[in-house]
Amino acid sequence: MPKDTILILDDERFFCNLLQSILENKYHIIITNNKKDAIDALNSHRVDLMLLDIIMPKTDGYQVCKEIKQTEQLSHIPIIFLTVKNEVEDELKGFNVGAVDYITKPISPPIVSARVATHLALAKATKELQQHTVKLEQMVSQRTVELTREIAEKQKVYEKLHYLANYDQLTLLPNRNLFNERLAYAYKLAKRNKSSFSLLIIDLDRFKVVNDSLGHHIGDLLLEQVGQRLSNCLRGVDTIARLGGDEFTVTLTELHEKQDASIVANKIISEISQAFEIHGQIIHIGCSIGITSFPDDGDNLADMLKNADMAMYEVKRGHKNDYAFFSPEMNTHANYRMELEKDLYLALAANELYLHYQPIIDLPNRKICTVEALLRWKHPKHGQVAPDKIISIAEESDLILTLGEWILEQSCKQLSLWHSQGHTDLRIAINMSTRQFDSKFNSSTLLKNLISKYNIPKNYIHLEITESLMLEDSKYILDTLSELKAIGVLLVVDDFGTGYSSLSYLRKFPIDILKIDQSFVRNFNLGSGDDILIKAIIAMGQSLNLAIIAEGVENGEQLSFLSEQHCDQIQGYYFSKPVAADEISLLLNDTLNF
Repeated sequence: MPKDTILILDDERFFCNLLQSILENKYHIIITNNKKDAIDALNSHRVDLMLLDIIMPKTDGYQVCKEIKQTEQLSHIPIIFLTVKNEVEDELKGFNVGAVDYITKPISPPIVSARVATHLALAKATKELQQHTVKLEQMVSQRTVELTREIAEKQKVYEKLHYLANYDQLTLLPNRNLFNERLAYAYKLAKRNKSSFSLLIIDLDRFKVVNDSLGHHIGDLLLEQVGQRLSNCLRGVDTIARLGGDEFTVTLTELHEKQDASIVANKIISEISQAFEIHGQIIHIGCSIGITSFPDDGDNLADMLKNADMAMYEVKRGHKNDYAFFSPEMNTHANYRMELEKDLYLALAANELYLHYQPIIDLPNRKICTVEALLRWKHPKHGQVAPDKIISIAEESDLILTLGEWILEQSCKQLSLWHSQGHTDLRIAINMSTRQFDSKFNSSTLLKNLISKYNIPKNYIHLEITESLMLEDSKYILDTLSELKAIGVLLVVDDFGTGYSSLSYLRKFPIDILKIDQSFVRNFNLGSGDDILIKAIIAMGQSLNLAIIAEGVENGEQLSFLSEQHCDQIQGYYFSKPVAADEISLLLNDTLNF
């Protein structure tokens, strides 16, 4: 039995190729891109159905349809319009000139197949009806009405089920299911045409903060607006999808070179960085984007997805609100981090981690007043692992909670030992990860038990937190900090000056001490600008009754300047690098001369 013939008139090669790939297994396809060739094909071939683009540079689809319907030998051919328009007025105009249906772009393969099959079936049914007697025509006509209604009802049910299965109900974007389908098609097309395409994985920055502090309803409305903004950044041939949570993905086809993907990435970052307003709330977020390209970064979809994800997490570990192209070095780096994560679990269980302590000097009294506990790990294969790398790896899993508890326990135990040796004025500073302010950790209860267990006086434990913790501005964090203050813990803002905290945060949160980031002190030169910033921080701290610690002090010039500015405490290699606990005992017994 010969195949039905379908004529396509569309000036965009991409959509012609897409339609051909969808229909060529069941039908004979004729592709034209202008009115003359289409009319010639209609006159020289038996065409059973026509797919007609409405908007073309030199051709008006409505006019073409009208002319075909006015030609007796062609008027029976069903015409389905292809269009990006979906307004009711546009549909009525199409039906008025003789079209039987609309397919909107971007097209869905199941919808195309179903509608083509439906209208071919209707056309054949109509032709058969015309060959019967008047009586039979009346009977069949009635049945055709019923059949049409049944088909329409079934079609509506199918389209509804298809929509529910393939589109995210919150953002109305394609979901993971449809994304996988379209990604597979882009991959198949690129392999066949020896072309390329790029894949972007987009993860929102600070979305969890919005969800936790403002509620899931606001979070959902924010995701809706994000979806709209992302859609506005893309072309019609691109595919955007929500994979779940606050993760989105974009497939970019027809790029001249993979670096062109950075243009889209920058546009997305710019759009998402603009303030959102939801129910009177002004919300600022960002996004981290990982980019991978076919065939440069992998010859299969699994590798592409993994590589894009890897590049995105590389951005997350950095400054965020940026993009990164995948590189083979990331794979090596990821394997290294996985190895360290596995070994870190073992090291913590085997008690292979240890603490060093760095003195903090009280400037007016010229003596050690506090020591900062600093984590150390000597890996059997990789040697000494940088502390920030240890914390970064731990924070990506719940290991940070176990590790944080171990650091608090060891620090309190050591402070109690120093006190028993006669160093009763000594205090200890302990760094806290933002993850330790999660409800699962319950830091205030843990500290209260440790203070009681080791008989530590009030205000002898300093907890160092980051400015980013204050930016989260959640009620739970504020309540936890207030509870810590109530049990006799002093709160220190570490690395002050490198984040985005403002005076309002410093007044709202129960902070006791500001610690000037070492980068300002180490790069200090009179007239450099850093000296002015240091003066400003000290003056601001004094006005708020906050003590000031300057870290990174490495020479006498820095010390003299900080003394002149009446800085309260200093820390740095000028006095001592981080050392073992027994060396701290020796330093405590020495007299400081400076």
